[in-house]
Formats: sequence, C-alpha cells, structure tokens
Amino acid sequence: MLPYAPWLAVLLPFLGSALTFSVAKTNPTRSNQVAIVSIGLSTLFSLSMLPDVLAGSVLDWRLPLTPFEISVLVDPLNVIMACVVSFIGLLVTLFSVGYMRGESSLPRFWFLIQLFIGGYLVIVLSGDLLLTFIGWEVVGVCCMTLASFQYQDPSKAHTGFKTAMLLRLGDIALLASLLLIYVYAGTLNLTDLQQNSDWIVQLSQSGILLLTTGLFLVGAMGKAAQFPLQEWLPDMLAASPACFNALTECLAGPFLVARLLPVFYNGYTAGVPELSLFFHGIMWVGLVSALITALLATTQTNVFKILAFSVSSVIGYMLTALGLAGLSTELAPGYLAGTFLLTVDAFISGLLFLTAAFASYLVGSDDIRDLAGVGSGLVHRGIEVGVFAMIGIPPLSGFWCTSWIQAVALDLVGDAGEMGHRLLMSSGYLAFFLMVVTGGVTAFYGLRLMWTLFGGAEHTSLGKPVRDVPRLMRAALIAFILVTMLVDFAVPLLIPVFNRVFLPIVGSPFLETVFEVGWYVIPSMSTVVSLGVLVLGAYPAYHIYLTAKTDPEAMMAKHPWVRAAHKTLLNQLYMDAFYHSLARHAVGLARAIQESVERGLDMMNYFVADHVTALSRGAVQRLERGINGVSSLIARSVLSTAVTSYKYVELEGISRLQVLGLSEIFDVSIQRVLTLSHWLYPRIELKGFEGFNDDVKTAVTRLSNRMRAVHTGVFSYNMLAVLVAVILMMVLLLVYGGSMGVIG
Repeated sequence: MLPYAPWLAVLLPFLGSALTFSVAKTNPTRSNQVAIVSIGLSTLFSLSMLPDVLAGSVLDWRLPLTPFEISVLVDPLNVIMACVVSFIGLLVTLFSVGYMRGESSLPRFWFLIQLFIGGYLVIVLSGDLLLTFIGWEVVGVCCMTLASFQYQDPSKAHTGFKTAMLLRLGDIALLASLLLIYVYAGTLNLTDLQQNSDWIVQLSQSGILLLTTGLFLVGAMGKAAQFPLQEWLPDMLAASPACFNALTECLAGPFLVARLLPVFYNGYTAGVPELSLFFHGIMWVGLVSALITALLATTQTNVFKILAFSVSSVIGYMLTALGLAGLSTELAPGYLAGTFLLTVDAFISGLLFLTAAFASYLVGSDDIRDLAGVGSGLVHRGIEVGVFAMIGIPPLSGFWCTSWIQAVALDLVGDAGEMGHRLLMSSGYLAFFLMVVTGGVTAFYGLRLMWTLFGGAEHTSLGKPVRDVPRLMRAALIAFILVTMLVDFAVPLLIPVFNRVFLPIVGSPFLETVFEVGWYVIPSMSTVVSLGVLVLGAYPAYHIYLTAKTDPEAMMAKHPWVRAAHKTLLNQLYMDAFYHSLARHAVGLARAIQESVERGLDMMNYFVADHVTALSRGAVQRLERGINGVSSLIARSVLSTAVTSYKYVELEGISRLQVLGLSEIFDVSIQRVLTLSHWLYPRIELKGFEGFNDDVKTAVTRLSNRMRAVHTGVFSYNMLAVLVAVILMMVLLLVYGGSMGVIG
C-alpha cells in the first residue's frame, strides 16, 4: 500500500474539484485534464491497497484530530468497492471528455464529477458511519445537481427537484436510524459496533430495534432506487449529461446494507430473534423491486430509462441475496453472493450505459426506435457483452451470480425444513420462484434492447449517424468492453479468490476452489430452471423484435388486458402521478389545516378578548373600590391622628407646660437666640476676625517699609544681590542635592 493511500484516494478528487475553476479561468478546456489527473491518481492509490487486502490485513485507521473521530477502514469490502468506483470513474471520465465536448459550463460539470467520486469514496472507505453519511449527502447533492445540469430546461430542472425530494426522504430515515444507533451504542465506528453487540440488545429491550432497522432499510432503499422509491432514477439518468453518477450512487444502497449486515447478524446470533424481520424486509424489498422494475423495463422506449430499471432490478437481486444471508444459518453463502454481484454488476451496467451513451451521441437521440439499426460494430459488441452477462447466458457472470443466489434460497429451504420452520420454508420457495420469474422478464427486455439496436427485421433505415464520435470516447468504450469481458469470463476463477479475501468479514470459508464453484452452481436445480425460464423470456422477444412474426400492436388490439398492462407499465405504474397526487393532497390538507387552525385561533382570540375585556372591567372596578377604600382609610387615619394630636399636644400639652400656645413658644425661642447673638458678636466677630485682619495689615505694612529701604535702584547693588543669591543656591545644591530623589 502506498503511504497514506486511503486518505489520498479520498482527498485527491476533492482537491481536483477545488482546482477546477481556477484552472478553467486560464483555459476552460483544461478543466478535464484536472479531472483525469485527480481521478487517475485516486485510482492508483485505491489499487495500491489491494495487496494488503489480499494478504488478509484489516486496518482501522483513526485520526482523533477533531471533536468527532475521523477514520478509514481498509478491509476487503471497502477496498474492492473503492477500486471499482475509482477505476470505472476513470474510464467514464475519459469517455466524458469526448462526450461533453462543446457543451457549455464544462468547469461546473468536471467540478461535480470529481466531487461525486470523492463523496462516493468517502462512503466506501469510511470507518465511521457519521463520515459515511457526510459522503452520502455529498453524492446525493451532486446527483441532484447533475440531473438539473441544464437547468434552463424546465423539465430537467424539475427532474433535479424530484431527485432531491425522493433522495431526501431516504436520507432523513437513514439519519434518524444512525442517531438511534449512536444513542444506544455511544459510537458510530464500524469496528466498535461489530465487536460489541450489547447496543443491539438494549435497542431490543427498549422496543425500538425494528424501528431503527426499518429506518435504516428505508434509507438504503432511497439510494438503491428500490420500489416504491425508484422513480427518481430513470428520469435522472435521462436528464443527466453523465449517467455514471446515478449508476454508482444506486450501488451505494446495497453497499451500505452489506457494510452493516454482519453487525446486525452478530446481534441476531447473540439472541435477538426479532432481527429476522429486518432480514425478511431486506429480502422482500429486493424481490418485489427486482420483479417490478424488470417489468417496467419491458415497455420503455428511452434507452436510459430501460437501463435505469435494469439497474434497480439487479440491485433487487443483491438485496435479496443479503436478506437470505441474514436468514441463513451461515452468513457466508448469501453475503458473498450479494457482494460479488455488487462488484461484477458495476462493470456490466457501466458498460451498458456507456454503450447507450455512445449510440445516443452517434445518432443524436435517446429513443431506441431512433437507435434501431445503428450501424456501429462497437455499439453491437458492447450491447452483446452487457446484455448476455445481464440475462445469464452461460458462462458469463450473470449465469454464475443468479444461479448462486437462487441456490442460496434453496439452501435456506432445506435448512428451514430441518429446523421445522414452515414459514421460512415458504419464504425460501417464494423467493426462488420470484427470482426465476424476474430472470425470464430480464431476458425479454434485455434481448428486446439488443435486437432493437441491431435492427431486427423491420428497422433497417434508422440509426444513421449524425456526427462523428471522438477517438477518446471510442478508446474508453473499447477499454470498458475488454475489462468487462475479462471479468465476465474469469468469474469462476474470481469467486474463490473473492471468498478467501472476505474471510475477515464472514469468518468462514465458502467455495474455495473452482471445482467447488462448478459443483455448487452447475448441477443445482436453480441452473436448470433458470435456463428454461431464460428460453421462455427470449422466445417472445425473438418473435417480436428479431423476426417480427408477432405484431405487438395487433396483440394489444386483440387483447384489451394486454393493452391495459402495457399502458400501465409504460406509465411506470403511474407512480409519478401518484406522487403528484399525494403532493397535491398533502398541500391541500396542509392548507385546510392552516385555515382551520387560523379560524380556531381567531375564534379563540375573540373569546379570549371578550373574557379579558369583562375580566378587565371587573378588575378595574375592584381596583377602584380598593383604591377608594385605601384612600378613605388613610383619610380617616390622618383625621384621627390630627384629632388625637390636637387633644394631647395642643390642648393638654400646652396646658401642662403653662404656655399660651405655639406662638408663645416661638417668641421665647427667638428671644433666647437674640440674647446669644448679642453675646457672641463682640467676642467673636469684633475681637476675633476683625482683630486678626488688623494685625495682618500692620505686619505687612512694616515688612514693605523695610524692603523699600533695600531697593535703592542702583544697578550694581542689584547685580551684587543676584550674585549672592546664585552663590547661596549653589551652596544649597552642594549640601542637600545628594539626598534629593527623582519623582516619577
């Protein structure tokens, strides 16, 4: 591992996004060079961590530099996802250099792409769920902004708003779940959460464990575009100038489930049986989403919407595998199947999206009817590799992954039968049945897409190129095809290596050799049934889109239920209309509540005002009566005091002192004061103050007369006096100068 590889792998895309606008000021076209360098270096640092993971090392690298701990976790799942995201991101970046050529606001585009990849690497390399959620939000904001990249178009601006609203619904649920986990666990560090399951027991005892896990599942469903929160993905992919961001953002949902599944599984085995409902929820969300989104893909005409529903369907398979892993007696089979499909499908879906973008750029349309018969061998090879792998043609990756997951469902049935859990047996059988049906539907829409682009029997004049494709786009697509083909054909060899690498997470070995892989998958009933259903799904697609022996318009005219089903699927189960209706009713309800509350407040205000007025009037009257009473009491008290004083002071007191009244007292007092002043005046005023003034005047007169005799007016005498004074001052300074200090 290169020094500080996990940190640099995350930080370099953020640094590139920060430099994009500065470089663009000198030359706007050079912003793509910044993106290539930053993402390329991030890929290099991500790949450098593979040897450590292959050697079995796990590193929880923590930096306690802030009030919140920052950490990265270098383990098999994180490193493999970081390599997949950064490597595919690099190829798509090279592809986008040509694809976005001539577009306006290129610096903004490259800023968002680098920010998106940096946020995604934060998600997959973080060792702390708080940091994971920060990356989660960065990715969501970039996805919303790219959906409305051409915001001058009102429909695309609306798509960005719709994407933001649906993603925020899941994000709020996820944040609430993480807060509940933090309250009971005291940490969000993944290693600490897995090593100690006491917090799961405490959540169970408090009665909110299912609420916490349910909110967590809703958060993952939002990013994974699972039913009924899948509506943002097809519109976003059709509106975004780069489809890569939404594709990898969807993979963040199953990644987060895979990241925390061992943590919850430890709690399940530690004696918290109610977590089985959480695992059932994961499985059923995946099963229902896989089937419904596959059906929706059968009728769409926009190539990116077809692939969007395809991604949602495959992610449903991943969640199904992870749910089966939680319900099984051993975590390894289902967990490894889900995470391996998560890794491999990133290349398959990425190839399909880049091939569709290549064809769309070449023809100038996203409609498969306009792309029909596109005369590009590169498009044909990309569609062939991607579609054959997706629908499960042996020996490509789809065959191994789908058969593996279906075999896990059958293993669950067997284990449940041995333990006598009939409900769990029924769930396993139903899961197997729905996955098989989904496989048939996938074969139908996958071959429909491929044969339509090939031209079929009735599309031979469409799909003509309208512009040349840049060489860099061709080179990136060729590289993607080669890498995907290498991964597809090497799956039996990769599975044992993958399973050995994941031993630190699952704890027990599974399918350690190529022979074990073949023996587990090929002879199983799932393989036989899957291949049969593959033929059943391919047969109608062959007759409708390749040979044109069956006319779908005639079939819909003949069978009204077929027309109704087609219309329902074409309108995406009217989910968009449902959301609009729900929003309108919510707004109407809010306004009705607001009006009711306002009327209630007005009535309450009037009621309160009336009662306050009456109360105030009564209070004023009582206050006035109180004041009058106090005034009367004071007046009576003063009058009583005056009467008493007159009686005992004016009448009786004067008579006892033998005076005629107060006036006589004043006269006597004045006479005594006059007598005292007559005695003080000659003694103090005349002899004291005036005598002192006369003595001072006499002394000053005598001193001035003597000084006048000295001043003769002769200059020589005056100079002599000055000289004597100077000499006297010098003598004084010599005598007393040493004892004088400095002040200050």
